Amino acid sequence: MFQQDSIGKATSGSDEAPAAEEHITLSQAAKLAPGRPSPNCVWRWCREGVKAASGQRVRLKHVRFGSRIYTTRQWLNAFGLALAEADAAHFERGEQATKVSAPPTSHRRSGHSRGTAPDEARRRHDQAERELKEAGL
Repeated sequence: MFQQDSIGKATSGSDEAPAAEEHITLSQAAKLAPGRPSPNCVWRWCREGVKAASGQRVRLKHVRFGSRIYTTRQWLNAFGLALAEADAAHFERGEQATKVSAPPTSHRRSGHSRGTAPDEARRRHDQAERELKEAGL
């Protein structure tokens, strides 16, 4: 029997293959997954995988018996963990890059401090009305 690992490579699963009772259909996996994705979405996780923030594709491990595709609860949990780990590794690299780069600059314009949002909006509105009045509109 052949199955796919989390990065999509076919492996011989004879030494780690779960018992037949542990296999669940993709519809059952969809009901167990957080957010209740559709069975078609779970099928895409098996076939195409999910692109993590790092760009790495993570696939749900599965087996095919005849025309049916099965996974297990353990493989579903491992898929979620692998996706979270790939995202975490990406964001950790991003944080390290910002620590090395120059400190952020101020977003102030020409030395004027910005007021609160409603005050700024009111000031721009009044300025626009003055310009329209001067233009004769």
